[in-house]
Amino acid sequence: MTKKLFALLITLTIISTSSAFADWVVPASSLPQNARSFIQQIYPNTQIWKVERDDGKFEVKLSNGAKIDFLYNGDWHSIDGEYNAVPFSALPVNIASTIRNTYPQAAVIDIEKEWGNYKVKLNNFMELFISANGELIGQKFDD
Repeated sequence: MTKKLFALLITLTIISTSSAFADWVVPASSLPQNARSFIQQIYPNTQIWKVERDDGKFEVKLSNGAKIDFLYNGDWHSIDGEYNAVPFSALPVNIASTIRNTYPQAAVIDIEKEWGNYKVKLNNFMELFISANGELIGQKFDD
């Protein structure tokens, strides 16, 4: 009985700690070429500090504090400016246009693609929900 309990505890420990090692730090050269090109184009004066590979995506941390999640095909999934503005040039033209028309003085600090739509956080504490074709679906105050 004691041996079975001990074996069960060891098995549970292995299972619970295996998820702690899910993120693997990898060299920047392991990023898909279009992801590296995107970073060079949008953030030309920054360096890649860290790249982690995890569950179907790459998590990239830049020297300016920005974080970008890329899918394995190199398309970005989310960009977190860490309270710095995300350049409008990083966004699809129709998404950037909707943001500029809705809140012309605001800057994007975080954007995420969700089910083909975009969730955008602005520096004025507004959160916008925009369809892939640029239509404003909703908005809320995000305190």
